[in-house]
Amino acid sequence: MTITKLQFVSVPVADHERAKSFYLDTLGFDLQADFAGPHGQFVMVAPKGAESGVVLVDFEVDGRAFGGPVHLQFHSDDVDAAFARLTESGVEASEPRDMPWGRQLAFTDLDGNQISLLQPSAFGDRPRVNNGG
Repeated sequence: MTITKLQFVSVPVADHERAKSFYLDTLGFDLQADFAGPHGQFVMVAPKGAESGVVLVDFEVDGRAFGGPVHLQFHSDDVDAAFARLTESGVEASEPRDMPWGRQLAFTDLDGNQISLLQPSAFGDRPRVNNGG
């Protein structure tokens, strides 16, 4: 068995239309899917050209609460331009700052999920795993 890629990450939201508008209009994502599913509305959004998406799920499905807020990190080709766009849209974002892995900023979506944008350095271009050696 070989696992080849991440298809999507589920993010809990209180209002699909409001969340969809935030991800599409404010962040510039593309709408991948939007239909009624067996457990409520299924809405998937993704950054332009991405192979993985973000599924906006109800906070509660069939009487069970979805997990708490999540943290998503996306690459950006220009974190400073993203900061300007976010603040012009009324999003409270941290000032971009230089880190060893690249230039980064953070903010939360309308439902308290944390989102980071990273303009990676050579070090930050891929995840690193320390296997104890």
